Amino acid sequence: MKLVQIIWLDTNETSDSGWCSKEEAEEARPCRVASYGIVVKENEDFITIAADTDAALVEENGNVLDADDLFGMVQCFPKGCIESITPLKQIS
Repeated sequence: MKLVQIIWLDTNETSDSGWCSKEEAEEARPCRVASYGIVVKENEDFITIAADTDAALVEENGNVLDADDLFGMVQCFPKGCIESITPLKQIS
């Protein structure tokens, strides 16, 4: 398993009321977000990470104990919205 940081662009709503002027709309920019997690799956189109794992999954020395792989707070990112993926640590 690999722990990563993903820097990605998210949508950004421009106003609290749902309506805004053309000038406000033209100034809108996406939000830049950093997410961290364990890579669950990656291919050429997307990457899926999980922020949480079952505590019984990994021992202190990094050995995998449980083959059931229980994950929480899972996020799937289309590669087109990702600026960077930085490996932080390899968990064997």
